[in-house]
Amino acid sequence: MTYSTSTIGLLAFLAISTCGSAGPLRRSHPTVVLGDSNNVRFEGTSANNVESFMNIRFAEDTSGNNRFAAPKPFSYPSGSVVNASLPGAACPQQKVPIPGLEVFDNVTRISEDCLTLRVDRPARKSNQDKLPVMAFIYGGGDSIGQIYDTAYDPTSLINGAGQNGYPVIYVAMNYRVGIFGFAATQALNESRSLNAGLRDQRLALEWVQEHIAAFGGDPDNVTIFGESDGATGVGLQITAYGGKEKAPFRRAIMQSGSASADQGTATNKTIIRTTEFIKKVNCSSSVGIDELACLRKIPLKKLLPAALEYEFSFEGSMSFDIFVPTAPSDFIPDSPSKLLSSGRFAHDIDVITGWTEDDQSFFTPSSIKTESDVIEYLSSSIPDLSKENMQRALALYPPSSFSDMPSENISAQYFRASQMSRDYEFTCPSIHLVQMNKKYSKSCTSNYLYILNQTMFTPLYKQQQTSYLGVSHFSDIPYVFNQAKTRYSFLATPLDVEISSKMSASWASFAVSGDPSHRNGTLPGWSDALTHSSPSVRIIGGPNGGEMFTIDGSGDTSEHLAKRCAFWSSPDVLAQIGV
Repeated sequence: MTYSTSTIGLLAFLAISTCGSAGPLRRSHPTVVLGDSNNVRFEGTSANNVESFMNIRFAEDTSGNNRFAAPKPFSYPSGSVVNASLPGAACPQQKVPIPGLEVFDNVTRISEDCLTLRVDRPARKSNQDKLPVMAFIYGGGDSIGQIYDTAYDPTSLINGAGQNGYPVIYVAMNYRVGIFGFAATQALNESRSLNAGLRDQRLALEWVQEHIAAFGGDPDNVTIFGESDGATGVGLQITAYGGKEKAPFRRAIMQSGSASADQGTATNKTIIRTTEFIKKVNCSSSVGIDELACLRKIPLKKLLPAALEYEFSFEGSMSFDIFVPTAPSDFIPDSPSKLLSSGRFAHDIDVITGWTEDDQSFFTPSSIKTESDVIEYLSSSIPDLSKENMQRALALYPPSSFSDMPSENISAQYFRASQMSRDYEFTCPSIHLVQMNKKYSKSCTSNYLYILNQTMFTPLYKQQQTSYLGVSHFSDIPYVFNQAKTRYSFLATPLDVEISSKMSASWASFAVSGDPSHRNGTLPGWSDALTHSSPSVRIIGGPNGGEMFTIDGSGDTSEHLAKRCAFWSSPDVLAQIGV
């Protein structure tokens, strides 16, 4: 994904404002948790009614011979006293997550010894409580991200859930990104190390199964959730190993992403790019050397800049998804869409999945003015899309369905292209996933769909004359983490505060019971998506907030999702997208 350059100034301003409003997180009064094996003690901190345990290692250092390899489980020596009071290092990535687009914290520490996790729980809980667990996977285009970013501070999420009477424990894990997490070669495939970043996530979830009871969590009631490529990670944990291994979780929430959201996963995209990079750093096997051994000998201080230079060469410093997961492999044995369509995934998982109204606005060039521009954009985004399918796509999204925004010099063709890419990347894969989950589940699972039509960023968009961004990607994170009164208090309206409280509560309610409307304080009246002949979607926020619509047109006359998703989810189109 590539950000539209017109958003840079806006979000740089947003970064300054939000980071300033958050303030330093004060932590004091360390607490101790007895490890559930070998008498290991974790000394954490307590603040704002939340106890936090950070920098807990779940895997070995990934430097040296472990670079690019599947993660190796780590165990603390018996009797260890672990200082879990400070954040750990981020995995190798750029220190300024997206130069000029600083919606995340700058990365101050980078190390290949980065596979750590954090556990946050309500204060004064013990290992006897067995609380539901919410395990978060961050997004970032498979290029950036860390669990210690203040954008993902779980304090208000935990406190809100507790105040509503359903306390939860929060877990988040670091995983490798970029070429360090998604390098693809034949040797890595043969050694079962392909998709190392996804394996990092899996190992952390297995750690949760083994150890979370010591923190008062219930290993039998784990919900994994994520946004953007974190949601894609959640989806690929559902399809992991073709469903042949027991999933280390019970429920899943995918926000703006799903198993088949990463274009090119089922192609040679990452293999080709890894080969190009290997040649760039003079480690090609064509000169008679062991490629991986050569790459592993290069010091990180030289390898990381070379990797970032290669990534930036594609689309500048705002590039995402240069290295994406690769199929087939043992972890992803077929294209994700085929795994879902054939029932080769973890069954009996309760699911929430959804998208924002303008999920692709950041990633669609605002310079698009004509149908030729739309065709050029789609051709670059989906290189293998046939001419016939290109014409079918254009016909499904007639220009008459969209309007210009003259005040900001934005063409209807921009909105046309943005909605096309939103649908094939986020909307239609989400609908397809819940349909397959319902079809193949052996028990009565819950499936919920939503569209977010509210954002806290509206005042800034108006100020910066970028209102066309609408309810953009990432708009959900402030609501889910219940940050309307904290990090985003300078932006939030009373309606934002209400939605923040209720959306966060619904996520926690779902983690507790599988029902996002089960408790007081949640989003009310959210029914299962598949109780009718056509999937139904709950609208969160906006003028129609609280309503449900069905994708066959009932309450949804403008988007025609049934027809459009039938096209984008057809086998030939999915093959051309590479998912």
